[in-house]
This record gives sequence, C-alpha cells and structure tokens, in this order.
Amino acid sequence: MLDNFRSNMRGMATFIVVIIGGIFAFSGTGSLFVSGTGGEAALLVNDEPVSALRVQQVLSTERQRILADNEDLDPALLDDELIRPQVIQQLIARKVLAQSAAAQGLGVSSKTVSEIIVATEGFQSNGQFDQDLFQYAIRNQGYTSATFVDMVKEDLLIQQFLQGLSNTNFVTQAEIESLAAFTEQRRDYYYLNLPVQPIKDAISITDQQVADYFAANQAQYQTEEQVTVEAIELNADLLIAEQTVTDQQIQARFDQEAASISTSVNRQAAHILLSEPSAEILQEIQDRLDSGEEFAALAKQYSEDFGSSDTGGDLGFTSGDTFPEAFETALATLEIGEVSAPVVTDAGTHLIKLLDTQQQSFDLANESGRIRQDLLREAATDLLVEKLEMLKELSFNSETLAEVAAELGLQAQISQPFSRNGGDGVAAYPLVVRAAFSPEVLEDEYASEVLELGDDRYVVIKLKEFFPSRQKELDEVIDIVSEALTLELAQQQLVTQGEELLSRVEAGDSVESVAKEAGLEWQVGQSVKRATRSVNEEVKARVFQLSVPREKPINQGFYAVNGDYILVSLTAVTPGDARKMSAEQKASLIYTVQSVNSSRDVEAYQQSLLADAEVVQ
Repeated sequence: MLDNFRSNMRGMATFIVVIIGGIFAFSGTGSLFVSGTGGEAALLVNDEPVSALRVQQVLSTERQRILADNEDLDPALLDDELIRPQVIQQLIARKVLAQSAAAQGLGVSSKTVSEIIVATEGFQSNGQFDQDLFQYAIRNQGYTSATFVDMVKEDLLIQQFLQGLSNTNFVTQAEIESLAAFTEQRRDYYYLNLPVQPIKDAISITDQQVADYFAANQAQYQTEEQVTVEAIELNADLLIAEQTVTDQQIQARFDQEAASISTSVNRQAAHILLSEPSAEILQEIQDRLDSGEEFAALAKQYSEDFGSSDTGGDLGFTSGDTFPEAFETALATLEIGEVSAPVVTDAGTHLIKLLDTQQQSFDLANESGRIRQDLLREAATDLLVEKLEMLKELSFNSETLAEVAAELGLQAQISQPFSRNGGDGVAAYPLVVRAAFSPEVLEDEYASEVLELGDDRYVVIKLKEFFPSRQKELDEVIDIVSEALTLELAQQQLVTQGEELLSRVEAGDSVESVAKEAGLEWQVGQSVKRATRSVNEEVKARVFQLSVPREKPINQGFYAVNGDYILVSLTAVTPGDARKMSAEQKASLIYTVQSVNSSRDVEAYQQSLLADAEVVQ
C-alpha cells in the first residue's frame, strides 16, 4: 500500500511519463478533424504517404523562418508557391532518411518521446506538464496528439541516424597538415587604388553628347507594361464594424463558458510520510516544528516518501481528488503555512502542510470585453462566408465590379498603375499581379477568380486600364542618361589609366613608386591570412585567388564593387604549418574537417537514397 501511495506522491510525474502515450493515443486521435485535403496524401515516398496538412505545416514554418531572417521583407511578397518546391524536397529527403533508419533497426520508444514532451517548458505550468496547454499548443500548429508524437519520433529517429553516420567519420594527420597549409597560409602584397569618382567629377558633357547617347540606347529607356484594376476586397475586419452585440448575448455566452470552467481551489501540499510511526517520533517532529524548524528540512530527514523528501515533501497541486479522501479532507481545512495533525491513510501516517492555493477567477466584468470581441468576430465570420459565396457568383460575369460591390455593401477600389513587377496595395501580392496579367483578365477582360490572400482576406480584380510599353522622351530621363554617359566615359578613362599603371608595375616599377608618382593611395599587407579581418576584404579575396609567385611578383588589376580600379602585387606566399598551431587551433581545425566530411557523407548518402526512391506527387 505504501508503494502504491508513493507513486501518487511523486508529483504525478512518473505516472504521466508512463501513461502519456496512452493519453496521446486516446485524447489526441480524432480530437482535431482536418477538413478539405489536409488529411489526404500530397505525395508518396516509397509508398509511404506525406499528408497535405504536413506539407502546409512545413510550408508555414519555412515561411516564418524566411521572414524572421529577413526583417524588412514584406510578407505579402513571399508567395507560398515560390517556396513550395523546396519544402517538398525537404520532406522527401527527410522521409527517405527516416525510412532508411527504420530499415536498419533504429527506433525511438514512446516512453522516450513522452519524457521529452513532459520535460518541454512550453508544455508546462508551474513546473509541471499541463495536458491542456499541450493540446492547445499543438492544435494551433494543426497537429493532433498522435500526429505530433509521430513527428517527434521521426525527428529523433533522423537525429539518431545522422549522429551515427557522423560518428563514423575521422580525420587523418595528412588531412590536418594539408588543410593547415591552406588555412594558415600567409601572403605578402602591395596594392594601390585608382578611384573613379575624381575622373567622373572632371568629365564635362554637352547636350549633343547626351542626345546622341540617348538615341543609341533608346531600348534601355522604355516604360514597362502597366495596368490599373478594379478590386473588391473582402475580409472579416471590414465586416466587424457592421455587427452589433447585446448585453444579453454577452451574458448568455458568459454563462455557457462558466458552466464548463472549473473555478475550484487547487492546493499545493507537502507532507512527511511515516509508515508505522511511534508516538515518540510524532511528538519529536511536532516539537521541532513548534520550535520553528523548517518543514522542508524535517521532511528530508524523516519522510519515507523518497519521491518527495528531497524536495521538502512537496507533492504539487491537487484539485481535491489526487490523494486519498482523508488526506484531501485534512488539507482542505488548513491555512497556508499550517501543518495538520497526523492523518492516517492506507499508505501510512502523514503530517500535511499547505504550501499555496490557486483559484482561477472567471467573472463577467473581466470577461465581457473578450466575449464581445469573440461574438463580433464570429458574426463577421459567418457573414464573411455568406458574402464570399455571393462575391464568387456575382463577379463571374460582371461588367463592372462597382455594381457587385454595391450589391454586397462593399467598396470597389481602383489601384495605382503597376507592372508585372508588382506595386502598392493589392498589387503587392504576386498572386494578384499574376492574375492581372493573365490572358483571362488582360486580354479577355473577365473578372479574376476570387483570390485568397491569407488571414481570411479575399479579393477579386478586373482590368480597368492597360498601359502598353512606350519609348520615353529624353526630357523624362535626361538626368539618368547624363549619369550613365558620364559613368561610361569615366570607366573608359579608368581602363586606360589602369592599364598604364599595370604595365609600369609589370615592367619592374614597384607599386609604391607608381602610386606616389601618380598621387594615389597605396597599402601593404604583411603575413595576411584568410582569417585576417583588419585588411580590405575585397583586396584580400582577390589576392588569395592569385597563383603563387615564383621568380617575380604576380600583378593583377581589377574593378572594385564601387567602380574603383585596384592594382595588386603579390610578392610572397608562406604555407601554413600544422606544427605551429596551438592545441586549440588544431582542435578547431579537426572539428571543422569532421563537420565538413560528415556533412558531405550525409549528403552523399541522402542523394543515393533519393536516387533510388519512388516518389509520386
């Protein structure tokens, strides 16, 4: 009996870990019904299906990752269809790895998955696993408990498999020496900079030169094809303003929710458990409590519940039905910090302390604002569904969208002109731009299908006006043309001057002397390594592309990103020496080689699996 009670006393953690697989199987299965094509197979990989819902989940995750990595990227411009192919390839690659791992006898137990989920902070409340919080979190991602567990299992299986592949990799001494000779290589060089801006500033061009340049390059100065469209947008936010909610409706919803919400008191208990205590032992503990000693310290010393004694006897919270009736009855009579008289249950004798209480509050004053918004949103959503069907029907053969908008109580907007590259407003959506320039809209002048923009936003468009491409007049682009002509003339002079400087260095003059005579800046790089950060990165990258000089320096001129001409002269190359590397550098090098080799091996293995896989999309 004592052992049975101790199982309950251990904060229910062991119980949860052992049976959580069952909870997942029974509470999860069927708890989320996937509508539409979500539950259907989007593709088959070696006869194993990948659901359309799974594709959509990964697509959403990849979209969020891209937006997180590119904070300035407008979400409207990130079309799901652009990233869908790479998501499909990711899922196929993942599936063949999981299949290969399973075929080779690897596996992950349900108990392991359960322990990981129970220990996940995002699924915990007050330090303990919260089943309701878990269900809420995974349902928001489109999972049932069962499908979420399957996904975690597959993740762990793939990790286990890849770790096994990686652990087979090793690095030889020859590899270390060869790579050190490359990574630790040092180069000595000189370079000078011939800037383009002073040359541009000195150039003077005539109106005739600008006109001649424009005449010779007219094709570069044409407008793009553009359109303006009528657009009707439909979304729940537009409809909320039309809705009203009465106090009676709010009260009714509050009463409905209150009936399903538990507002009972949860009590956090701690205890000292003694199987067969003598009166003397009980009195000794009571005396020490009366003298002010900490309950937690006494629990650690006396309690025979080894699952809770190390944590001061803390058993966690109970809503009144976790522990035996006598235990719960005694606990309910205590004030916070108070310790009970000895309580006898089948497990033994308990001294019980009430540590804390919690009670969820649920009152109309605090909930009415949320309930009002919920009711408004629900009413708007119902109206949205109704108007969406009407929009599809009315816009199909409409002469003008203004009439459709008036019948639906909406407004038709006229867009600003936009090209195939998009524009502002609805034209920021690639889906809308493709529809605007489709043959049906652009040539046949039909209204588009109702386009879904995401977040319950819908739009239908119809061509308003088409602006064909035309040749721009010189007056419209004279500043652009003048700048282009000036830059072209400057680059011509830059090439001539650069070639002259290079020929002098090739003839034996030093970079330093040539630079000084021409009044140019010059720099020197001594013992520069690939990892050196204190030098010009553009010059360093070019220097390390040059071959090793033999009898004389290697000289080369190139154009920098900003348009300047740079002349470099590589004078010496010293190979890296692994023997001169510190232990830390060697360890880092070995780790890098192993990582690269492991990635290469995994990729090669995965490619072989993909080559043999039968994929049906």
